[in-house]
Parts: sequence; C-alpha cells; structure tokens
Amino acid sequence: MSYSTTRCLAFAAAITLAPTVSFAQEVFGNIHASLDGEDHVWFLTTEDDNSLSFGLNIAIANLQSVSLWGQPTDDSVKSLKDSLLLTFDVMSVGDQLIPLNASLTFLEQGWKSGWIANEEDKIVFSLVTIETTDDGLFVEGSFEAEVGFREPLSNGQIDESRSMQIDGKFSATLPPFLIKDR
Repeated sequence: MSYSTTRCLAFAAAITLAPTVSFAQEVFGNIHASLDGEDHVWFLTTEDDNSLSFGLNIAIANLQSVSLWGQPTDDSVKSLKDSLLLTFDVMSVGDQLIPLNASLTFLEQGWKSGWIANEEDKIVFSLVTIETTDDGLFVEGSFEAEVGFREPLSNGQIDESRSMQIDGKFSATLPPFLIKDR
C-alpha cells in the first residue's frame, strides 16, 4: 500500500471516529402572512442561544417589548434577506394589556430595500395572548398592514407610489434566555 493511500485511509478513519459536533437549532414559532395575496411562512429560530428575536421587560413602565424576526427558512438564524420583522410593545395597566407601537418590516433585500409599516394608521395589530409559561413568553396575534417601499430600508424615504398589503398571524414561545429585564 502506498504512503498516499495509507494516509487517505488514516484520514478517513479519523473523520469517522471523531466526535460529531451538533448545533441545537430550534424553531420556537412562526409568522404566517400573505403578501398581496401570496402566502408565506417565516420561522422564529434560535441556535446556541442566538436569535434575532427577543423580548424585553421594562419594569419601571410596566412594559414588555417583543421583537419577532421571521427567518425565510427553518434552518436560518440570522438571515436578513427575505425576512419579516414584527415588533410591538405591551403596557400593563391593572389587569388590562394594551398593545402599542406595532411595526412590520419585510426586508426584501436585507437593509438595502424593503417594505415597512410603522405608523399607527398603516397597521392594525391584535394581540390575542401574551403570557409567561414554564417554556418562556407565549405570544400570539394577528396584523394587517399597508406597507410602503423604502430604499435603503434603514433611512430612505418611503416611495408613496409603491405599496403592498401584508396580512398575517403569529404564534411563538420565546425561550427564557431571549427575555431580558431592564
């Protein structure tokens, strides 16, 4: 047996016998939405305690802030292109929960261009459930938004001649490690 063949066999054996490393990818919710009548699903994901989605408890204001960053596939965690970002706040006043500041952004080309609704008259937001469970913060609800096109998405002007209707629903249980206190 030649030196080269022996070396290849030894390398193959080493790879076969080496411990495998697996990353714990988790889908903890979904956003189902229709973009001008075309149905899509975005996945709320985490891997190794990393996610673009998060929750924030602000005790002083009795406020919870939620950011749900929907990924285009169930195996992506930090994709910007073709992702859907839904953010909202919930204020507690006695036993009443009041949703505030809802915003919807479709990052069609990441931050290069996309669609946004962040004004109260452009988005109708309904929160069905928000509750702390043993598994984390469970949220579910729906939204209807007339989004405008913006290029670049981060600071461009909305093109009033281009708009799109996005209607959808969401359901997620944010794991405890994604919830921060302030």
